[in-house]
Amino acid sequence: MSGASFRYLVKEGFRNTWTNRMMSIASICVLLSCLVLIGSASMIFLNINSLVQKIEDENVIMVYIDDEATDADIDEMGIKLNDISNVEKIEFVAKEDAWAEQIATMDEAQAEFFTETTDEIPLPDAYKVTVKDLNQFTSTVKEIKALDHIYTVRQNTDLAKKLATLSHGITIIAIVIISVLFAISLFIISNTIKLTVYSRRLEISIMKSVGATNSFVQLPFVVEGIILGVVAGVLSLFAVWGIYEVAVKSFADVFRSIGLTALTFADYALPILGIFIAIGIVSGVGGSLITMRKYLTKEGSEISAV
Repeated sequence: MSGASFRYLVKEGFRNTWTNRMMSIASICVLLSCLVLIGSASMIFLNINSLVQKIEDENVIMVYIDDEATDADIDEMGIKLNDISNVEKIEFVAKEDAWAEQIATMDEAQAEFFTETTDEIPLPDAYKVTVKDLNQFTSTVKEIKALDHIYTVRQNTDLAKKLATLSHGITIIAIVIISVLFAISLFIISNTIKLTVYSRRLEISIMKSVGATNSFVQLPFVVEGIILGVVAGVLSLFAVWGIYEVAVKSFADVFRSIGLTALTFADYALPILGIFIAIGIVSGVGGSLITMRKYLTKEGSEISAV
């Protein structure tokens, strides 16, 4: 195919999109609906995942150090904790700081009583350990307990397992829902384009009767699919953005009550726009190719006879 023919077919794709604008608008609306559902579901799952991540970050391992450990022993323990593969970060908690925090949580009378009656701080030094992967939580605790100069280790293995299961379940549900919605959008777009092809069957038959190849006939429809996909993707972004902002304002009190700060949509706008446009183009082009290939294969005899 020459460059001139390619440019002609691309122009035809743009022209046909406008000429058949009612069908184009219908296709855009269908794809827009599916993308809005996909985007809304994605933001819900992102917020749920953010909440799970927040709980995971708070589910740390507290490693209390033996009182007989020297400063050198404590420093060496910190190095060994950092060397454990599943440890993301450690934070040393001096017993003086921990005791000051405990006193701060008491009322005035309790704080005065403990301050006056306690000569020595009844807490050991400790390391706060944050793990990378909760699936390896149990094995990480075992590695930590094997270190020297440890008084005790405080952890919540059951919560870690539940969080790991919940996070895995959320990921699977998100993938399933998005996949189903994508399949639905592809199916509906194909059927919408099928109506477009049917309304332009005379034009297609003329092109075929003068010797046009299948790829020559298909290209304008592919261009239409790209146009529809891009337009639907951009419109869907603004639609999801608006819906999300309204939902965040409506449920702001609920979020505050559970200590959750809703994610800022602007931080995800560009990735979502890219995904929307990609899905729109794949749906539009895929629907066009599937429909045209079936039509040109099964209806070839009818086209020739028209």
